[in-house]
Amino acid sequence: MKKLAYLLHWNDGPNSGVFKKVVRQTRLWSEADHDVSIHVISRNPWKRAWQEAAPQAQIDFYEYRDFRSRWRAWSIASKTLRERRPDLVYFRYDLFMPPIASLAREIPLVVEVNTDDYIEFCLQRGARCLHNRLTRSRLFRLAAGIVYTTHELAEKPYFARFERPHIVIANGIDLESIPVTPPPKNDRPRLVFMGSGGLPWHGADKIIWLARQRPTWRFDLIGGHEQDDAPPNVTFHGVLGRDAYGVLLAQADVAIGSLAAHRKGMDEACPLKTREYLAFGLPVIIAYRDTDFPSGAPFLLQLPNTEANVARALDAIDAFVNAWRGRRVARDDVRRLDVHVKESQRLAFFDEVLGVR
Repeated sequence: MKKLAYLLHWNDGPNSGVFKKVVRQTRLWSEADHDVSIHVISRNPWKRAWQEAAPQAQIDFYEYRDFRSRWRAWSIASKTLRERRPDLVYFRYDLFMPPIASLAREIPLVVEVNTDDYIEFCLQRGARCLHNRLTRSRLFRLAAGIVYTTHELAEKPYFARFERPHIVIANGIDLESIPVTPPPKNDRPRLVFMGSGGLPWHGADKIIWLARQRPTWRFDLIGGHEQDDAPPNVTFHGVLGRDAYGVLLAQADVAIGSLAAHRKGMDEACPLKTREYLAFGLPVIIAYRDTDFPSGAPFLLQLPNTEANVARALDAIDAFVNAWRGRRVARDDVRRLDVHVKESQRLAFFDEVLGVR
């Protein structure tokens, strides 16, 4: 048995994909007989939600209000972990803070890299971009290991140059918790998208454009994507919990994944929402190379990763949607996405980092 600590800075609550991902991961670590704690730095009061969702783990919550208290929260978290001496700290990548350096010098720190921070953190000008560019190397040089969610990230020169022990493990989903729903009998195609609003690489604007071109289709957008000029065949549902959005997924013929990864300089991805779509049995329209399906799959329509991809693929989209109406993706075709597979790989990497034989 090992003492494993999960450290992350996260401000969204139980409906967010990251929240659910961390809960799933740590539950399986506990089921593998490890002593698990979760350390959450957040500006929102979600401590009770974490405690209720992950009763198997000790929850330490470090709430902050502004930059000064955020710095203090990182200091307290680092001190707490150094005092408790877990065997390993699993850290979801975030802006470097000096207390992390103190922690990494005393306890093995494995960093999860789930996005291209070098580009994404600079999509908007400001201190965040500059701070990350100037300090990120300090974190990676101190890391005992790195878990990348895509091969593309692992091969980027500004990651690969650190030459730390690493592994690629794409995001997974708990297939046991999601039953495959029977295909609906819609009188016209119904498409669904879910994801956080305000993120340009999701390509919500492209979905709105597609809805204008296909006025007889229905589109359900889950999350903060409201637009005043959207056509009447688009319904905005806001942020929903699993039960509510599960109903919408069950009613859909086809799901839509991220359509604009090119806007943050990425070609490969493994979004949590795509895994949830597939767990529900929905075929998906995407515009990136999926890490778990590098050669593609019949249930994935992979558009070119370009700005005009939707406009230039209307015929292909029509054919895909019509071909999948009245059908669902077979569970056996997505077994590789199961979180049990992913966490077995992750725990084996922890053993490698710690030199366990």
